[in-house]
Amino acid sequence: MHKSSGKFQSFKIMIMIVTSVFSFTSMSNAFFLKGYSAIPWFIFSALVYFVPYCFILSDLTGTYNDQAGGIYTWLKDSTSQKLAFVTTLLWYCSYFIWMIALFMKTWIPLSILLFGKDLTQEATLFGLPTLYVIGFLGILLIATISLVILGGFHNILNLSYFSGRCMLILVAVMAVASLACLGQNQGHFQESFQLQQLLTSHGEFQTTAENLSFFIFGITAFGGLDTVACLVNKTGSAQKSFSRLILISGGIIIAFYMTGIFLWGAGIDLASIVGTDNFHLGNIMYGLMGQLALNVSAGFGLSAQLTQVVLQAFLRLTALTLFSAYMSLLSIISFGPLQSLTQSLQEAKLGLQFRKNQAGMPVAPVIFQGVALAIFVAGICLFQDSVGSFYNQLTLMTNISRSIPYFLVALSYPSFKRLYPQNTSLPFLAKKRVHYGFSFSVMASVLLSISFTVYEKIAAHELLNAGLLVLGPVLFAILGVLLFRYLKRRNQILPSN
Repeated sequence: MHKSSGKFQSFKIMIMIVTSVFSFTSMSNAFFLKGYSAIPWFIFSALVYFVPYCFILSDLTGTYNDQAGGIYTWLKDSTSQKLAFVTTLLWYCSYFIWMIALFMKTWIPLSILLFGKDLTQEATLFGLPTLYVIGFLGILLIATISLVILGGFHNILNLSYFSGRCMLILVAVMAVASLACLGQNQGHFQESFQLQQLLTSHGEFQTTAENLSFFIFGITAFGGLDTVACLVNKTGSAQKSFSRLILISGGIIIAFYMTGIFLWGAGIDLASIVGTDNFHLGNIMYGLMGQLALNVSAGFGLSAQLTQVVLQAFLRLTALTLFSAYMSLLSIISFGPLQSLTQSLQEAKLGLQFRKNQAGMPVAPVIFQGVALAIFVAGICLFQDSVGSFYNQLTLMTNISRSIPYFLVALSYPSFKRLYPQNTSLPFLAKKRVHYGFSFSVMASVLLSISFTVYEKIAAHELLNAGLLVLGPVLFAILGVLLFRYLKRRNQILPSN
């Protein structure tokens, strides 16, 4: 019974890892932007970034499976306490800004789920300005997620498990409908497939610059693994197998992206989607599922009334999946980076020992974070011109900041291997050419991603935005260094390495 329970726990954690990284939205966007030619770009992104990073994080979580510091612990041992502290602060700030947007966006899929359309685009709701209602609901969601976190890690895991099941159901429905279309079309793909189409874009992205931009998109689609990896210390009986679960989940994620794009092609003619004014990256997931519903209904000769029923079922299942994915993601990123930051501050002898509740969660940091998020959301909704503009600038300033920790983790990996050369599960990582190769591959991918992100702004003559992209991590790093020096000067921080 205990063995069965342990296997189920591992399965739930694997679902959590998969749903934290795999995005049905990213898969749909990839088909829309590139068609079948998204597949080799995804494979390339996986080979040069995701697969090496999976092995790096698998090695790190296998060594530090009982420690709460996450990215702080990984960097502290192999670089210095100062760099670890500054990086953790930078990483947390970028997620904090992103969370604000997510808490306000989450109500879009819920609106579609409940009412069949996006009511957030209306001028008023319930007699009030829509932005005020979204702000109130966003603050309510912040309180809910904070309570979920304070209830313990099992709440986060269960939420992720529910989200994962919704995602699997959506993928299954999409697969069955696409295969039904394939059968109705005598085995011919709706989006005709020939081998050369893997190398020729039939979607929105056509130029060399757009193709390079899609490589960056591919890296982004594989993002988020570090956040869930920071929760390894909370996984109980699955701690020792967590590093293996990362690798298994990584394989599943890659397979999902590859298979999903083929399935879209089986059920949908891309030419009917691309070039119209009805679809864009913000709604293409609903557009593809809606078109798939219409195609499969037409193939079965359903009446107009039944077709509408199928269409609404597909759209609302999509909305439910996206809503549950947002809830799961928010619970993970609201706690993972916060736990790392809390651990880095606990190593500072400030007389602050963050009290934990019976579920082992730090009460004060969770509440403080919730209040800070609520203040930002309220400010954006009430003072759109001033606070909203400031938030948009902060968003630009943190776009690159979220990528820099990936670069530093990869950079420090060879130093980590000098400290911990042996890994019984992955002995080949001890070879210099392997761990240096993985390190260089991830660093080069992230550096290219950052460089091209800045270049895009410069090429579009958005010099202010380009400046904010670069200025953001610099300012956050300076803030971290000053805070570290202040604490150390007061003799509050343990000696750095």
